[in-house]
Amino acid sequence: MEPLTYFIDESGHSGDLASVKALDFANQPVFALACIGVADEKALAEEMERLRIIHRCGPGELKSDMARLPHFVADLVAYLEARDSPIFIELVDKRFFIAIHIVNHLLCGGLGVDRVPMPERNAVAEFLTDQSSDRILLDYIAVCRDPSVEALRGLLQVLWAWLDESDEDVARVAQFLTMEARDRLDLGETPLESFLPLPDRTETDRMVWMLPNLTCLTNIYARINLSRPEGVGGITLVHDEQLQYGAVLESNKALVDDLAQQGNAPQALFANYDLSGVADLRFAASKSEICLQAADLLAGCAMRFARGATTKRRKKDSALRDAFFALLGLTDAGRGRGINLVFTYAALEKMGVPVFRPPPWLDVDG
Repeated sequence: MEPLTYFIDESGHSGDLASVKALDFANQPVFALACIGVADEKALAEEMERLRIIHRCGPGELKSDMARLPHFVADLVAYLEARDSPIFIELVDKRFFIAIHIVNHLLCGGLGVDRVPMPERNAVAEFLTDQSSDRILLDYIAVCRDPSVEALRGLLQVLWAWLDESDEDVARVAQFLTMEARDRLDLGETPLESFLPLPDRTETDRMVWMLPNLTCLTNIYARINLSRPEGVGGITLVHDEQLQYGAVLESNKALVDDLAQQGNAPQALFANYDLSGVADLRFAASKSEICLQAADLLAGCAMRFARGATTKRRKKDSALRDAFFALLGLTDAGRGRGINLVFTYAALEKMGVPVFRPPPWLDVDG
């Protein structure tokens, strides 16, 4: 039976990346948003209570910082797999997330994928992520907060000089894009806002530019649509309470709904933004929704494994690794299910995730 309720929670702090002061992200370099499709809420609640007893978690809200997290998640994954309960996880390297914005907006703002194909964009974003590019990323964040033509021109000059120090072929591609972006800026062919991500306004009237939660939520929404032959009409998304960003998430979900109805849905791998129907979205406190707590445990497990595997100083946890790969084993990209990993190839290799690295001339999106 297809679930009608999808519970969503996050791990790794979802704040605006344009507000960070340092690229260690306050020891939270990875963000995870997890969703569980639940056909029988009572049965899942009973299983969560059974696992609470088995793993001696004690009373109260089950949180992803508990000591027995990997063992609890491994058993929870087995339960979800046995009942064919779909999971959808977006796991994001925040540094890579910023680099993607630099490529898609600063370098390719106003240009379609016919002009700059996705393989080229991804290669440049990976280069910016894996190299010592802190100044570029932080300067771009500063321009988001205080945009001007002069600031953008200065950033493009710094980027050109930084790229010029590299002998890598991808640096030459990035330099060509930098030159074109500088020309579009100087000639006024592209409006200033096209070089920057679109801002949103929070409930406290604060401007935000790069919210991982926002991108992850809309992609999970489109992945759920792909997973359901009848579409998303009649289902409910239950998201953990968002005191700061709830209105932003609601308005952007509504935007995705409108784009689909107008026939202007964006294209994406392993997701279908051409929505069939419209889902409801409500927010709830996780302490009163044990199904939300289940989603939080999955998000926390994925985030903690990725953070540990990609950080040299952290001790590797074999139980956490086993739980993560049990989660990864639920991935069925053709149905939109499982884990979507927004990481560079280098990071995936550190995590031990099997990857297919296509040659640069192969357009996998074509």
